[in-house]
Amino acid sequence: MLRIPDRFYWVLPLGAWTLLILLSLGLALYQSQNAAFATARQQGRDIFHMIEAMRLWNSRAGGVFVRQSEMTPPNKYLELPERDPVTTSGIALTTINPAYMTRQMAGVIESESGILIHITSLRPINPGNVADPWEVQALQAFEKGDEKERSEILHSSRKPLIRYMAPLFVRKECLECHQKQNYSVGDVRGGISVSIPATDFVARLDASRRQLVITHVGVWALVALMLTIYLRQYRVQWTSLKTLTATLEDRVRERTAKLEEETAAHRASELEARQHHQRFLDLVNTTDGIVWEADARTFVFAFVSRKAESLLGYPVEDWQTPGFWVAHLHPEDREWAPEYCASCTGRLEPHRFEYRFMAKDGRVVWLEDIVTVVAENGEPKLLRGLMVDITARREAELEVRHLTQRLTLATRAAHIGIWEYEPHSGKVVWDSTMHELFGLSPDEFSGRFDDVLALVLPEDVPHLTKLIDETLRTGSDFVTTFRILRHGTEIHHIDAQAVLVPGNGHQPVRMIGVNRDVTERKRNEQELLRLATTDVLTGCYNRGYLQRMLELEIDRARRHGDELSLLMYDLDRFKSINDTWGHGVGDAVLAHGAAVVRDTIRRTDTLARWGGEEFMVLCPHTSTTDAKVLGERVQQALREHPTPPAGVVTASIGVVTLRPTDDPDTLLKRADDLMYRAKQSGRDRVCCDADEA
Repeated sequence: MLRIPDRFYWVLPLGAWTLLILLSLGLALYQSQNAAFATARQQGRDIFHMIEAMRLWNSRAGGVFVRQSEMTPPNKYLELPERDPVTTSGIALTTINPAYMTRQMAGVIESESGILIHITSLRPINPGNVADPWEVQALQAFEKGDEKERSEILHSSRKPLIRYMAPLFVRKECLECHQKQNYSVGDVRGGISVSIPATDFVARLDASRRQLVITHVGVWALVALMLTIYLRQYRVQWTSLKTLTATLEDRVRERTAKLEEETAAHRASELEARQHHQRFLDLVNTTDGIVWEADARTFVFAFVSRKAESLLGYPVEDWQTPGFWVAHLHPEDREWAPEYCASCTGRLEPHRFEYRFMAKDGRVVWLEDIVTVVAENGEPKLLRGLMVDITARREAELEVRHLTQRLTLATRAAHIGIWEYEPHSGKVVWDSTMHELFGLSPDEFSGRFDDVLALVLPEDVPHLTKLIDETLRTGSDFVTTFRILRHGTEIHHIDAQAVLVPGNGHQPVRMIGVNRDVTERKRNEQELLRLATTDVLTGCYNRGYLQRMLELEIDRARRHGDELSLLMYDLDRFKSINDTWGHGVGDAVLAHGAAVVRDTIRRTDTLARWGGEEFMVLCPHTSTTDAKVLGERVQQALREHPTPPAGVVTASIGVVTLRPTDDPDTLLKRADDLMYRAKQSGRDRVCCDADEA
């Protein structure tokens, strides 16, 4: 019998696997939760910064005037001496300060998108700005300096919300409206909270969590099943081996004792006793299975171990019936199996073969028969062997074949090629998808590493070979992207990943990896980059790209002591063109003018549309004098290239050069001022820093 601990052979491996899966699931859920909160916080932060930028613009402008209406009545909480002026034509205006503009924008945003924006304070002037309990807690934390921002996903009774709040600090421009509240510059005077409907967001988060749980449960169940089957089969075979060994040892002891008793009276049977002893020694030396002995000519069994009854269900006596073995073979094996055994027996060759046997209960059992031929006077006399149940192994092999087929189908569907590389021989093995990726038939590929490198673009070869050498040396994973030339003309981008398969002595003997054609993805990435940095109408760079380039060029110029100039120009009387000829002609003027300027400036200069009919030209390594000459060339080019039917369109240009005290904002402000000075001086002019001096 098994010992009590042996009955729980499955607890430790299954417990360890379950613990590993639980740890993986916990980590995945934790990371998913953190990512969701980070996304929600960033969404609220972006909206807050947009509102804060609008408020800063308003405060720097000293407020804006709008026509009084039901939507924009005078702000009774704003105490300014000229709050509600009247134009010379009798139109009543009112002042919109940052807080009033925030409330107006909040109403529009809420009606259009459902996003709630609330400006509030612990000491509000307007009762409508009173903070709710959540906002009060946030404001108190801001004033104490405990937090710089606050964000949460709240699950209310109606619907979930993403709530975000950040403080508003007192600036110098704010004191005009808030001086009665005794604020100082830098104080927290309040905050802006953003409430975003999060129903879809929470649903996607819950779906992601469910998917993680389902995936982990599926992986756990699959591996647990395979592990249980393996452990059970191992336990059964080990138990059977012990039983067979004990049975054989008992038979040997019984037969040996009987022979020793008969030796004195039956010397003539000594040879037979030795034969019996040798027969049972052979049986003891075999492994788990049905031990048997049969006549070499008739296949009639003289001995079959008791394992035959437990494995196949037939009593031992049935096996001694002539023709029993052949009659119970599977119909598909009934012809070839006896012929094969008889052929090997005639040549006195030990042999082993696999066939199917029909059990008494109707089961089909796969057996591996290991046969030894006993000869006498050069002729076969007896067959001795061991029948081993290999049904589980054959089923496992069938499952492996099925898994291999599914893997092949999956890689083909995803257009993923699988390869193997032997560094010591330079041999490379490809699957069919790899031949498709590289545009070669199996006959055209010789299977050498040098032939693969010949297909890679020359400029990518050093990096690729260096990375392979590093992987072979350090054992790190191989991950890279390179380009190949298909059919001699087509450039394709290939993603490659590989791992090392160690050999004897834990030395890497080969690499196994996958390749995938990502050419289309690369094209999409390049197109997205172009769309993100280019103005659609004119084809030149957009405002965001110029702002980034301006910051980089200012840093570079100061680091290297170079000069940097900036041209800002505005097309003259552009509104009149739109009013006279329509926006279609206006768009044509903008596109044509941008093309003319792009052909006029240098390759090192950057042309960008700043907004409307305003454009910028960033000129590295350019002095004020050279920048002014470039501006005059731009003016001349525009005069020489009219746009039908609008005709000649001139431009007013402001030229500035970087000063030690400049930052991007001050440089742009000076360029804008000079451009408007050019307009006020009669248009079609260039005004620059040198003119001021």
